[in-house]
Amino acid sequence: MLFGQNIWDPWLIIAQIGIMQSSFYLLTGFWLVFLQTLVPTASTPTLSHLLSASMMDRDVAVSIAPVLALFFSAPLCAVICAHVVDRAWQCLDFSGTVYFLHLIACTIHSGFPLYWEWWLANGLSMTIMVLLSEYWLVKKEQQPIEMDKMLSAMTHKV
Repeated sequence: MLFGQNIWDPWLIIAQIGIMQSSFYLLTGFWLVFLQTLVPTASTPTLSHLLSASMMDRDVAVSIAPVLALFFSAPLCAVICAHVVDRAWQCLDFSGTVYFLHLIACTIHSGFPLYWEWWLANGLSMTIMVLLSEYWLVKKEQQPIEMDKMLSAMTHKV
């Protein structure tokens, strides 16, 4: 898409949200399972580890794997966000949507999260995701435009 051309396509937006949300849960789930296998005393990972705010309470032995899973998945989700969204100014919107839908999923699963640790972990994870994806896309957008490729693409369309 050329600069300045913004076409509102709801199906594209829904697909982008779906890709972002599924990659968030796949990556966070992967890290959660991986980290739970490293700690021999940890319990078997369940959906509650991913969606229950009570898993991020003050008990370090229980909460370390879900918190680290969020932090380790954030940079990888930022890479996916940068490729899926492809505009720096949309990274906050899509990352915020991922974490808002995660809040809704957590609320449906185990009630509204009341633990401040949950809010802190998810807020920091979202911040990492937004800042990294925006940084990478701003760097990409600041690269010089190669006119030879643009002219050859335009002549092939005619």
